[in-house]
Amino acid sequence: MSYQVLARKYRPRTFHELVGQEHVSRALVNALDHDRLHHAYLFTGTRGVGKTTIARILSRCLNCEQGVSSQPCGVCDTCVEINEGRFVDLIEVDAASRTKVEDTRELLDNVQYAPTRGRYKVYLIDEVHMLSAHSFNALLKTLEEPPPHVKFLLATTDPQKLPVTILSRCLQFNLKALAADRIAAHLQDLLQREMIGFEAPALALIGQAARGSMRDALSLTDQAIAFSGNPLTEAAVRSMLGSVDRAHVLALLESLAEGGAEQVLAALDQVAEQAPDELALLDELISGLHALAVSQAVPGRQADERITALASRFTAEQVQLGYDIALRGRRDLADAPNPRAGLEMVLLRMVLFRPDGVVPAGGGGGTKKPVESGRSELRAVPAQPALQAQPQQQSSPQQAAKPELAAVPAPATRQGETDGAVWWAKLVAGLPIEGMLRSLAEHAALGERDGLNWTLVLEPGHQTLATAERLEQLSAVISQTLGNRVRLQADWQGSVSQTPAQQIAAARQAKLVKTRQLISQDPVVVALVREFGGQLDMDSIQPDEPTAI
Repeated sequence: MSYQVLARKYRPRTFHELVGQEHVSRALVNALDHDRLHHAYLFTGTRGVGKTTIARILSRCLNCEQGVSSQPCGVCDTCVEINEGRFVDLIEVDAASRTKVEDTRELLDNVQYAPTRGRYKVYLIDEVHMLSAHSFNALLKTLEEPPPHVKFLLATTDPQKLPVTILSRCLQFNLKALAADRIAAHLQDLLQREMIGFEAPALALIGQAARGSMRDALSLTDQAIAFSGNPLTEAAVRSMLGSVDRAHVLALLESLAEGGAEQVLAALDQVAEQAPDELALLDELISGLHALAVSQAVPGRQADERITALASRFTAEQVQLGYDIALRGRRDLADAPNPRAGLEMVLLRMVLFRPDGVVPAGGGGGTKKPVESGRSELRAVPAQPALQAQPQQQSSPQQAAKPELAAVPAPATRQGETDGAVWWAKLVAGLPIEGMLRSLAEHAALGERDGLNWTLVLEPGHQTLATAERLEQLSAVISQTLGNRVRLQADWQGSVSQTPAQQIAAARQAKLVKTRQLISQDPVVVALVREFGGQLDMDSIQPDEPTAI
């Protein structure tokens, strides 16, 4: 007998064998047992979660020779034929290959006729969202008032593409993606039946790689058995999936715990000798940071002693910020000209912006310890050398202790004021905001800054812009841009100068004056005016767009 793949061999044949869709099986079991059957059912969800399987189980329950019930016998001719896919009254249609309206009309021409063998004629239409608009129109009337001997079972991965007229005529069940641990537990049961040895971490890897799909998990298990043999080992599964060795991730986390850029890059050099995929390594690092956060919050949920030991060497703020940096870096990695350089930048951000002190000059040494009061010192916002106090200014002891916390200088020095205003305007120009949020940022000047607590100064006429909600939204956007959690508050002054809006207006005016001057001095224009007695309309000369700072 030829080998049968696990996905087909262990396909559920009753609702009680179904894994992870209790909310669906419970509703259908009750409907079958109490004879409250609808004429049309719609099953939605991602691939491999059981949509078609449930539809076949339901058709078996409807046509079992022992009677309609939630527990078909499985041995009668009807049940056997449905299992083998050759039951004449179960009409399975792949909508992706039959999108034309002629196909749908041909299908529906036989709806009026009674079933040949079974109790019900069941139409199972898979990927129903692929039907054309005309096909839906042809299906609509029959779906609304089908003959009593007809049941429609529809399945789709994209219910948003279905017309609301179709949705309103069906009972809809949304199937959930399965949790990785639930998949791993089911695989463990199946492998025990197959008498194949396994390592638990190997099944956990397959459960994660399946991304919620039991069918994908079973296919990966077949592939892993062919790759690894018996038993199924973690190392073999990692090699098959192209996953990064967990030891590499722990080495990077160890270096991050040390806190030095030199240690982190050295650890990455050692990992790079194994030639891992940078994106896969970053994914594993994100998983590691998640494990650290869980271990810190709920120690009992973490069984890995190495993670528990590492968790004690990080503050909660460090783990959360590192996770956020890694997650954002994952989206940016595709835009990096060199994936290795992109990964290095992500790791350096975790070091340079860690909220436990200030990196000394040179960046190679350790970090300052957290302050004894319990509050973590937040690192300075980078890339603002222009905002440092002028050499001739005297700084307070508090300022000397935190040289990287580049607050906006006091109004005593005009050039410090100008640099801060220009930097703020450039920051605002690059923010991905619009509407009222951009109006708030452009009409505000950057006032005093206490670490990462910033004050925006506005004139009283702009009070309606600075609502608490908008300040929080703007704080979030700036924090995302700079990689640090910035907190904004508003203050009011009778006159505010050098706001981004004022700088844009000034730049636009300067460009307008220069443009008019260049045009009026152009030799061709001068000759036309002189020879034809013309006059240049200065008001018609306008820049195309406001000038960005």
